[in-house]
Amino acid sequence: MAPALRIAVVGAGSAGLAAAQQCRAVARTHNQAIDLVIFERRSSVGGLWQYENDPGVCDIHVPPHGTAGYATRPGGHPMCRSAMYEDLRTNIPSPVMQFRDTPFPPGTAMFPIRGMWPLLTAAEVLAYLERFAHTQDLLPLVHFDTEVMQANKSGRGWRITTRSCQSPQASCTWEVDCIVAAQGRCNAPYIPVIPGLHHFHGRQMHSAWYRYPDDLKARRVLIVGNNSSGADIARELCGGSVRSWSSKSESWAPERVYQSYANVDQPPPLDYDPRDPASPAWCRQIDVVGPIHHIDQNGTIVLQNGEHLPHIDLIVWATGFMYQVPFLAPDQAPMSKAPLVVQDDHTRAAPDIQAASVLHNLDDWMLFYKSDPSLCFLGLPNRIVPFPLTQLQASDPQRWVVQAPGAYTEEAAPGPDVWGDFTMGAEAEAAYVAALQSLLPPSQDPAWGPLPASWHTLRRQGKTLRREHLGY
Repeated sequence: MAPALRIAVVGAGSAGLAAAQQCRAVARTHNQAIDLVIFERRSSVGGLWQYENDPGVCDIHVPPHGTAGYATRPGGHPMCRSAMYEDLRTNIPSPVMQFRDTPFPPGTAMFPIRGMWPLLTAAEVLAYLERFAHTQDLLPLVHFDTEVMQANKSGRGWRITTRSCQSPQASCTWEVDCIVAAQGRCNAPYIPVIPGLHHFHGRQMHSAWYRYPDDLKARRVLIVGNNSSGADIARELCGGSVRSWSSKSESWAPERVYQSYANVDQPPPLDYDPRDPASPAWCRQIDVVGPIHHIDQNGTIVLQNGEHLPHIDLIVWATGFMYQVPFLAPDQAPMSKAPLVVQDDHTRAAPDIQAASVLHNLDDWMLFYKSDPSLCFLGLPNRIVPFPLTQLQASDPQRWVVQAPGAYTEEAAPGPDVWGDFTMGAEAEAAYVAALQSLLPPSQDPAWGPLPASWHTLRRQGKTLRREHLGY
């Protein structure tokens, strides 16, 4: 047997757990010994699905020269450890969301909730990931409360430096052959370029800090963005929650809720259109406006059509996240010659954030770093079903284990012309999955065959089913 292959997985969320499970499976198939380690900065598995009741204060960093901003905890510390809000429900049907070989338990709702209320406090999705880690015997591999500080090339492999989140002065060094970056993409909250934003007098927060509608306590709220979190926050503020909220102190509701759409000519992708008379009453309370053009010197928001929004008390930036790989120094080889993060005028924030809207110098699968395929990234695309996709991405790392011709070569990848770049959707994801799965050896396990037509039907009908089950 060949010497043990040393693999480090960064992150013990869904992607990291899938990577560990599949690396073990591939090693067994190829009779390759592996030495696997997982680094997780939290104290348990689950990643993004770990709920943090009090995320702390959201500091908005706005460079005065008119480039993109970002959000952190006070003192520039990394963002809140979870972007989950209290009433979050998945927007993917549970039979679609689950790992291929691990269904949700019988009786799981079509759209699992973050928390099982009113009597239970366990989170369905988090509990599912915890069960997966336990049944796959992955927990002994995880170093919890451990942050990866840097990874540098060391010969043909990598030297990784970690530190304890409990004792920051305690650090360790690890020598590995391969790195799987599975830390997720919700680590650098994005604030778009808004000239004059530093003139705004009200409060600001990124949606990653949102937990309850009662916490906002603002009369006139502007939500920027109308995708998942933006749609949910607007709905909850206007009384469309699936749960009845009771204020911690006194009854409160905003006077006006504005929602800024990047394209006002298009309906929202995930929710009802507030401008449609047939929409529910709560939805018609939302005032749809166009993009922000600038903030004037008096602190008034000026829209691109010239309309003014005075006296806004709170801006909620539901504007997503930038990609960030902080442990890979841009001035060190091989990143210095083939950078992952290439900032432009729309994404450049501050030198210390090193984040951008896409990652560069990856293969057409958006998986391996071109200059050194011993570095792999899982789950980078948007608008995907993360659990089964990352599990498939991790299922055949033959570039590491064996020299198999045709495995993960760019010639074998149809590439962005077929499935787009970092934003997919149902049809592009289906093409990506089919192409990637065609490279795998045939499996006797039905779970690893082509996804059935019923899976794709549920995937496409997600919004319709959600309205039937949840009312929005």
